[in-house]
Amino acid sequence: MEHLTIEYKGVKFDVSFYHQPCEPEVRYYSDGSGYPGCPEHVELDTIEHKGTDFLEFFEHETEEVEEIILEQLREN
Repeated sequence: MEHLTIEYKGVKFDVSFYHQPCEPEVRYYSDGSGYPGCPEHVELDTIEHKGTDFLEFFEHETEEVEEIILEQLREN
């Protein structure tokens, strides 16, 4: 599990999440099989502010929060 502090709509939140990096496509292994690859993605665990978890309040904005996290990870 990874942790970051992000700013969302002017408020700082401490987020805990699982990060799956991008996995490239493999067209053919030596046995003739392949692997379609996997896009990078984030699965949120908590979104805390001053010790209170607000994850349930973000149910319609989780994609926005995940994109903020991915942008920060790419910058580092």
